Amino acid sequence: MSCSMAKGGWEVRWRDSDGRQRSQRFKTEEAAREFDGALHEHEPLERGSRGDDHGARDGVYAYRTTAGARWRYVVRRSDGTQTTKRGFLSEKAARDARRRVVEQIERGEVRHTKATFAEYWSRWIERRRPYLEANTWRAYEVDGRLRLVPVLGELPLGQISVEDVRRMISDLADLVAAEEVAAKTVNNTLGTLVVCLNAAVEDGLIARNPALRVERLPAAHIEREYLRLHEIPLYLESCVDVYRPLAEVLIATGMRISEALALRIGDVDLEPTGGLVTVYRSRKRETIGSTKSDRFRSVEIGPGLARVLADQLARRAELDGASDSKAALFVMPVRERHFGRGRWASTGRPAPLDRTTVSREWHKQALADAELRDMPLHSLRHTAAAAWLAAGNSLMYVQRQLGHSDIATTERYYGHLERHVLAAGAVATEEAIARAVARR
Repeated sequence: MSCSMAKGGWEVRWRDSDGRQRSQRFKTEEAAREFDGALHEHEPLERGSRGDDHGARDGVYAYRTTAGARWRYVVRRSDGTQTTKRGFLSEKAARDARRRVVEQIERGEVRHTKATFAEYWSRWIERRRPYLEANTWRAYEVDGRLRLVPVLGELPLGQISVEDVRRMISDLADLVAAEEVAAKTVNNTLGTLVVCLNAAVEDGLIARNPALRVERLPAAHIEREYLRLHEIPLYLESCVDVYRPLAEVLIATGMRISEALALRIGDVDLEPTGGLVTVYRSRKRETIGSTKSDRFRSVEIGPGLARVLADQLARRAELDGASDSKAALFVMPVRERHFGRGRWASTGRPAPLDRTTVSREWHKQALADAELRDMPLHSLRHTAAAAWLAAGNSLMYVQRQLGHSDIATTERYYGHLERHVLAAGAVATEEAIARAVARR
C-alpha cells in the first residue's frame, strides 16, 4: 500500500485479493492516511488460497471488507466479456448464484449487449428496407420515430422488460381515450416492436422477446360506410366518363383502389356469361408491388361488368393501339382541351390513373353530384361486400372475392350484414315452434 500526493490531491493505492491495482483519492492527507491505516488492519486474502483462507475456486473469490469476509463470483457473458457480482455472505451463496447464471447462459436464457434500443432500431430499420414494400417500411419508420424510440430508446436492449412495454402501451391507451390516436395505431406500433425484437432474438442479442407477452388493445367497433343498393346507380351515373369504368370495377369486384390501378390487360378473362379478373399486384406510391396479403386471387364477375371491361379494352386499343397483355388497363385519356383531364398527345404512352385524382376529385365529385353522404373511396369495397350479402351470397363467397386471409376477418367486418341467414334462421325457428304446437 502507498499514500502519496497526486494531481492536486492525496491518493491511496493498494492491491485487492485478486491482485488488481486499486486506488482512491482524498482531498486531505489526514483522510488518506486514515483510510490507508484501515486497509492495513484488514490485509487482503491471499489469491488462490483454499479452506480457511476463503480463496478463489471455480470463479468464486473471497475478499475482506471492514465488515468481514465477503465472496464474489466471475462469469463470462454471452458476448464473451466477463462480469462479476460481489457481496455474498458465504462461499456457498456465491457458488450457487454463479451456477444458476452459468446454466441460464448455456440455455440461452440470458444475453448481453451494450447497445440501446435506439441504436439497434436504427440498424434494424435500415437493414429491413430492401426487403419491405415502401409503404410497409414507411409505417415501421413512423412507429419507431414517433412512439417507440422516444420511450424505449435509452434503455439497454437486453434490459427491456415486459413491464416497460406494458407501461408504453398503457400511456398510448390514454391517448386513445383522449381520441388523439386510434387503437389500431397503438396495436400496429406494438406489432412493429414485436417484429424488431424478434430480429434481436435471432441476432443473439436478447434471450426472449418481452413484447410478445403484452396484449393488444381491443379493436374499436367502427360502422363502415357503404352505398346501399339503390344508391349504386345514382353514384355511377354521376361519375365522369373517364372514371366510371374504374368505379364499376371497384363496386362489382371489391378490389382495393391500389389493386384496380395495377390491373393489366392480361389480367382480364372475359366470357359471354361473365369472366374472371385476376389480382396479382397493387400500385404503390412509387412503384408496383404485391397485394396486401402477398397472394393473388381471382374475382368472379357477371355479364354486366364483362361488357364494361370489353368496352374498356376497346378504348385502350383506340387510345394507343395497346395490345400488350402487360399494358395498364386503366390509363389517362388524351386531352382535348387545356383544362381537360388526361395527357397531351405529344407525351407518348398514356400514364396510369392517379390515385389522388381518383379519390379526392372524381369520387368526391360523384358523391356530391348524386347528393350522397360523404365517404372515403375505400367504402366502395364495403359496398361490394354488402351487395353480395344482400343478394344472398355467403360469407365464404365474400371472403374469397375480397381476398381475406381467414373467415374471421370477413365475419368481423360484415357478419352483421348477412341478413338472409339471420332471417331464414328466425323464420325456421318460428315454423319449428308452430309444428311442435300443432302436434300436441
